[in-house]
Amino acid sequence: MSDLVVILTENICSNFKRLLRSKELLTAEDRTLLSTFIGKSSSFELLYKISRDGCSASKFHQSCDYKGPTVTVLYNTENSVYGGFLAGDWKEGNSSTSIADKRAFLFTLHFNGVSKPRKYSVIKPYHAAFAFREFGPTFGAGDLRDIAETKGFANERKKMSSFRKREMQNYRYDDTTVDLLTFYGTVEPIVDRYAGTHFYELNGKADFRHAYDGGNESMNAINNGHMCVFDLEVYKVKDVTVAKSSLCQNPSDKTWRESPCWDEQTFRKLKDSVSNYKPLDDSGLSEVNILLVGQIGAGKSSFFNTVNSIFRGEVTARACAGNSQHSLTTVFRKYRIRNPETGGYLNFRLCDTRGIEEDMCIKHQDMASLLDGHLPDQHKFNPAAHATEKDPGFKIKPTFKDKIHCVAFVMDSSSIDVLQGSTSQKLAEFHSLMIERGIPQTVYLTKLDKICPLVDDDVRRIFNSEACKQAVNKAAEVIGLPRSHVFPVKNYEKETQLQIPVDILALSALRQTLVYADDYLEDQFELSQTEEQLQLLKLEDPNYHIFFYSKVVN
Repeated sequence: MSDLVVILTENICSNFKRLLRSKELLTAEDRTLLSTFIGKSSSFELLYKISRDGCSASKFHQSCDYKGPTVTVLYNTENSVYGGFLAGDWKEGNSSTSIADKRAFLFTLHFNGVSKPRKYSVIKPYHAAFAFREFGPTFGAGDLRDIAETKGFANERKKMSSFRKREMQNYRYDDTTVDLLTFYGTVEPIVDRYAGTHFYELNGKADFRHAYDGGNESMNAINNGHMCVFDLEVYKVKDVTVAKSSLCQNPSDKTWRESPCWDEQTFRKLKDSVSNYKPLDDSGLSEVNILLVGQIGAGKSSFFNTVNSIFRGEVTARACAGNSQHSLTTVFRKYRIRNPETGGYLNFRLCDTRGIEEDMCIKHQDMASLLDGHLPDQHKFNPAAHATEKDPGFKIKPTFKDKIHCVAFVMDSSSIDVLQGSTSQKLAEFHSLMIERGIPQTVYLTKLDKICPLVDDDVRRIFNSEACKQAVNKAAEVIGLPRSHVFPVKNYEKETQLQIPVDILALSALRQTLVYADDYLEDQFELSQTEEQLQLLKLEDPNYHIFFYSKVVN
């Protein structure tokens, strides 16, 4: 009887595991997000699943070739979900060939179990995907065929037809320019019999920075830096129509912050307010200095370019901006912005600094010197040593006009959750320096179109987006500021023409920053007045400081 129970129990467990393997892992929320990424109203039909069908290139091609648009989804062992969309057909082929597709993209849905939707558009559409019989789903290609020649793939047409698994494993793809090679040949699962679980250590690679616009984002922030997955699924994308998705057609009317009117009148009012700004009369200043601080690639220089574009009336690129391994800004710049309507300069300067990065960051002493006005315009930062009095232009006795009057932290909303420890620590250190000096701070939150498909489709939906709301809350928490000090902005990056909603966001953030700068000027004026009164009292009565001290103590 006991043997029968054991047999029945094993059968039940076996059937249960088989049920789990057949279950579709793509949730309804993820399907909605993917439909929005695609820009079409779509449904998804499961074609291939490695836990059900086996992790084999031949099985993949047998199930997915010539099926039209597909989405490939990887579920890694740390609950990060990512993948790619191909609008064209997968195909087998005895020889390697690139698949052109201008609508293809890579994406993330979750990172460490936390929702992190982001779309990485194709920038080299002729290398959107890669077709070869021994490869699973492969996005990007770059110079893979040329590299294949150098890896012992000579006489490709003769050898490819007779490839076997053991031969495939003799070739390395570590330094190819593929964006996402899921696997090649056949990969067997690694089974934990005690836990009753399994996973696949895929033999592919991932680096979203070749044929796709991955920017500076590390794969550690996408797939945790490894290719171990519980499962991989390929879905056929059905009913792809030209119509906008229902999510885009019916945005929520509920906003998490009061939303401006996105019209010409609002734009003109904001622009006039910034144009007519003058520092507090009692400060004696003709202009205020606003310092832009942030991690590499966050968009500091791009924010200046955006503001400069607004007043120039066309998209400009005066400051060097873009994606690079290290900060493109290597010198301290105090940019002035000319107003063509008046012919003069606006009464503030946007001060750009070196981006905060892991190994080559602006020094703590340099930030203190910068805030106090010691560093001149075009001071070149030295990652190995801080500035001293011996440096050219170093101001030993800076005046009030040389100092920083307000600071704007520029933060990339798509990477807040995965800030490196040293970067987060530097931000906290700089925040403390500013608090010590009483300098007000704001946050300009950039790249919100990367974390929310609604905003990517229409920037006016920024205050309807729950993802944007969460990013604002997170930025406020990281820097240690009230949420009202965090301003969503959209820099000009892919646009070639000015857009009123983009201008309104930038001008709104800048106008409030100027208000905070005036608050600082008011505080400094009052402190100077108090100091002057104390000095006068000391001159009139040399013993006043003793009387004043005793009054304070008592």
